[in-house]
Amino acid sequence: MMNYIWAGMICLGIGFACFKGTLGSFTDGLMSSCTQAVEFVISLIGIMAVWSGLMNIADKSGLIEKISRRVRPAMHFLFPKEKDDQTIAVMLMSFVANIFGAGNSATVFSLKAMERLDDENGKSPYASDAMCMFTAVTMSMVQLVPVTIIKIRNDEGSADSGDIIIPSIIAGLISMAVSIVVCKLFERKQRNVNHS
Repeated sequence: MMNYIWAGMICLGIGFACFKGTLGSFTDGLMSSCTQAVEFVISLIGIMAVWSGLMNIADKSGLIEKISRRVRPAMHFLFPKEKDDQTIAVMLMSFVANIFGAGNSATVFSLKAMERLDDENGKSPYASDAMCMFTAVTMSMVQLVPVTIIKIRNDEGSADSGDIIIPSIIAGLISMAVSIVVCKLFERKQRNVNHS
């Protein structure tokens, strides 16, 4: 579906540029954007490599497992039906990466966690409560240090690239709390429908 949406947007853009007689500017902008996208991705490779390495060290050293035991009550509240320790560990790695602002690195762990949750859900076309909660929490996770944003602000010449940290934490806490409440409300509503 997304392929059709993107293709439609590109066709609309080209059609509008032809209609306005600015096809040359459209082409120049497209080429410039492609170059900037590649440069941006390359500039993030260092941060992603360091963070992925740290996460692997934490996993191999048993640190993630220790953290997993400490936060088990919170994880049980969010995912009451989840019993697989490995799935919980992968979800925790995703959460930790998000908390420290390495959202790009967290994507790898998020995909692994979602694959495991999908297997547990029998690859149903409908997402389980755990899958919905994991998606909501991951997307709204509070970031203590938004590394990627700070780097972008620094590259763009910000006078104080770190002044976004406090507003980011506040916004993250609010959005995460709202996401969890909404998911819990829908879980309760679904349980009531199933029991009636």
